[in-house]
Amino acid sequence: MKKQKTLYTITADDVINVANREGISFAETDFHFIEDKVGDYFGDKWQDAIEYALSELEKSKQSI
Repeated sequence: MKKQKTLYTITADDVINVANREGISFAETDFHFIEDKVGDYFGDKWQDAIEYALSELEKSKQSI
């Protein structure tokens, strides 16, 4: 397996879709700000997401 394989990505379309759903408008020039803030929010939480996925994997293997 490639070590640099991307498992999940947040795209500009994702941001646009959420903004539309929430009724929040922004300019294309705001993407840098949004990108920075999304990174701040995730911080170390991305590790929690991986731990959750691995835990769920273990549970699924035990139920077989």
